[in-house]
Amino acid sequence: MKWYWFIMINIFLTFCAGGAAALLFFKMKVPGGMLIGAVCGTVALSLATGRAEMPFAAKFVAQVSAGAFIGCSVSVRDIMALKRMRAPAAVVILSFLALDMILGLALYSFTSLDAITALLSAVPGGMSDVPLIAFDMHADVAEVVVLQFVRLCMGIGFFPAWIAWMYSRKRGGAAEAAAEPDAQPEEKATLTPLSVAAAFFTAAACGFAGLKLHVPAGALVFSIAGTLALKLLGIPAALPKRFKRFAQVLSGTYIGCSIGAEALRDIPQLVVPAVIIVAAYMLNAYAAGNLLCKKFGIPFKEAMLMVPPAGASDMALISADIGVHSPSLVVMQIFRMLMAASVFPQICYQITKLF
Repeated sequence: MKWYWFIMINIFLTFCAGGAAALLFFKMKVPGGMLIGAVCGTVALSLATGRAEMPFAAKFVAQVSAGAFIGCSVSVRDIMALKRMRAPAAVVILSFLALDMILGLALYSFTSLDAITALLSAVPGGMSDVPLIAFDMHADVAEVVVLQFVRLCMGIGFFPAWIAWMYSRKRGGAAEAAAEPDAQPEEKATLTPLSVAAAFFTAAACGFAGLKLHVPAGALVFSIAGTLALKLLGIPAALPKRFKRFAQVLSGTYIGCSIGAEALRDIPQLVVPAVIIVAAYMLNAYAAGNLLCKKFGIPFKEAMLMVPPAGASDMALISADIGVHSPSLVVMQIFRMLMAASVFPQICYQITKLF
């Protein structure tokens, strides 16, 4: 039984190290701080003591939690609103899909990244979701984490200033279309023991089914689908933010356990891929944003914010900071998040079978 207690102590130490670093990064307001901090704390423990350890169950819980949160963030109103945004949504999703394919294949051809790592590094998904998907698809998780972090930092730190600068140059030109009026406040699911239990256990059951069916990233994809089904059936489903942060720590510690000294030595080689990703996202934002503005009459700043390199929740905060209040923008970001977490990785996985 000594080995059992030794493993349990290692898991406890790993969670504490990852949790402490996650809290520090969160307090410092580092983009994706909970996940990045947990990864860094776990890697530091691993390099210092070699005792970092986290069971597979941690990854499963993290994937199920991420899927439940994504599903809970969508309402029936959001889905209905997509009917009038079908054409702009098609432009946004197709532009991101084309960007992912072109960028991923370019990184695979001209850098040392393997095909699945290159494609997942370019997926416009969330910091909490894509690294877990990378695990299931046998990509280099350390490289995916670094490149996704670069994308997130660029989206949060540089993108808003770039949009403001572009907008200031356009103000002397033709007048923009009138901004869409604010929608009524979104009804939020009430946090009750029943709504929390419904969301988590439905996501867990569906995620387990996806796992047993051996679908790539099946736990995440099926948990999203299960939670969405609850919402569409009118069953209250919600999870508290604290639980999401707990899941991010679990995810970060599990990822950190797979990153060793050799993976860290390869990080400087990611400078060129990072520059390529940043340049490609800027070009896509400019081209697709201008198309949305000119073709569909969407105000310039709102159009640019529909094709960002950052996460949906980040864009919601950023849009308010630069004076954009649009329900269509929120719906578009939620739809992009769903596609990036569920459909894009499956397409990436099928493409890698060609190599």
